[in-house]
Amino acid sequence: MEKLCRVEEVRRAEAEAVAQGLSLTELMRRAGQAVAETIEQLASRKQGRRALFLVGPGNNGGDGLVAASLLALAGWDCAVWSWNRREPGAIPAEPTGLARCRWIESEELDRELSLADVIVDAIFGIGGRPEVPEPVATIFEAAHRARRVRNTVLVAVDVPSGIDSDTGAADARAFRADLTVMLGLPKIGAYQFPALRHTGLIRLVDIGLPKPPVGPGSVALLTLQDARGWLPERTAATHKWAVGAVLIVGGAPNYYGAPRLAASAALRAGAGLVTLSVPRSLVPSIAAALADVTFLPAPDGDVGAGQRWANLVRDALPRYRALLVGPGLGQDQTADELLRYLFGLGRVRRGSLGFGVPADDEVPQRFAGYAVIDADGLNWLAKMGSWWEELREAQLVLTPHPGELARLCGCDVTTILEDPWTQALEAAVTFGQHVVLKYGHTAVACPDGSLLLAPQVHPALATAGTGDVLAGVIAGLAAQGLGPREAAAAGVVIAGEAALHAVVSAGTLSLTASDVVAALPKVLRALYDPQWSPERVVSAIEEN
Repeated sequence: MEKLCRVEEVRRAEAEAVAQGLSLTELMRRAGQAVAETIEQLASRKQGRRALFLVGPGNNGGDGLVAASLLALAGWDCAVWSWNRREPGAIPAEPTGLARCRWIESEELDRELSLADVIVDAIFGIGGRPEVPEPVATIFEAAHRARRVRNTVLVAVDVPSGIDSDTGAADARAFRADLTVMLGLPKIGAYQFPALRHTGLIRLVDIGLPKPPVGPGSVALLTLQDARGWLPERTAATHKWAVGAVLIVGGAPNYYGAPRLAASAALRAGAGLVTLSVPRSLVPSIAAALADVTFLPAPDGDVGAGQRWANLVRDALPRYRALLVGPGLGQDQTADELLRYLFGLGRVRRGSLGFGVPADDEVPQRFAGYAVIDADGLNWLAKMGSWWEELREAQLVLTPHPGELARLCGCDVTTILEDPWTQALEAAVTFGQHVVLKYGHTAVACPDGSLLLAPQVHPALATAGTGDVLAGVIAGLAAQGLGPREAAAAGVVIAGEAALHAVVSAGTLSLTASDVVAALPKVLRALYDPQWSPERVVSAIEEN
């Protein structure tokens, strides 16, 4: 994990690096080299090697000029337009490469913008304010038009110009990057609204700055290395029940795809066994498409079906390490009755014929197991008053979007959107449970007051079913022995990385939840399996 830092913390880290013998000149050289290497990697997928650098008067502009000089040495055609910078200054740029860069005037910008394959924003860095001067704003708008017309790649150095690196405030005309090459330490403002609308994907690169410790109450960025460290080791003597089993409770006639997606994701996340408890009428359609799960068929929605369904689940629970409740469940009387009996909360609503109404002492004991609660499970909890007081013995991971969190907290959704991190943390502390808020950089809010963030924002995930996939991944990891904090955090990282891989093949607009499930094996293989090629091992075995 990496602590999200404010500007003063970044400055302290820079000063500490200098005190340890690393000069500011060397830091700039490393920063420029990281930007240049990233752009070279982008160019491997493109034909053109023409870059336009927009540089400002400070260190951010210096980083950009170092990158431009290195690219020019590598054969790029690099044009440089400067804002309040008349000359390169004392920067560690390669003289030969810098001499090859073409410095252009404002009247030449239109032509260069129309020809560039990559446009690099190095105008304002972390010391910049969320206001963009008019001439610069006009150029940024022209760069964005080039992006829409020619698919020109827009790259920001460290942070996009026009955002506040501490608060996340942003000028509406701030640079809109496809990729931000963030240098050294993650800047907390870049991960907040509205600034995150301008960062695109964030690539955090190490330039040698000391990393502040992640302590209690910190806001930290999750990494693939964290997820790798949390994955359980599977031994040769194991079996499916020892690996861990998940029981998924959900499904309604108009939402039977949700439990199916969650089950697929839990299996791909490594669960040894996944059982779906869905209404009996849904079993044939799900089984035809998903042969790898078992079923605990539930009675269809007649009088008392919810109680009988709850009894089936309660009887089966001792065999399962984790429970996932909510995908596609619906909010009818059967669902209400099921959840009341399953969790042991509240009174059961009287049916239209008066059946199935127990005395208070007939309500089962409170749920004290390990569960991921999603979708309609959350909507039901929101109606249960101070439910958290009665479920203190349970280990829960709640996975709301802003509307669901608003219902859980008894507030308007605008309150959540105004300060999502604070609202998620307050909910986690109040409930004494882990809350995964699916908004912006998906956040795992922990009862100890710490907040763990997904490394990327994925606009492609704004499509039905992706929340079910995330819940399934978390449940699959929970079944393998990860605690609520680790299961939630690893699930967020793994599902997010799978989304990145899925976008590569499906694109942003065409991505579906099934694409994310299909990408999970590639992500988990890279995280868990050794780096040598299995094909070589098989070949060696066959040769012997």
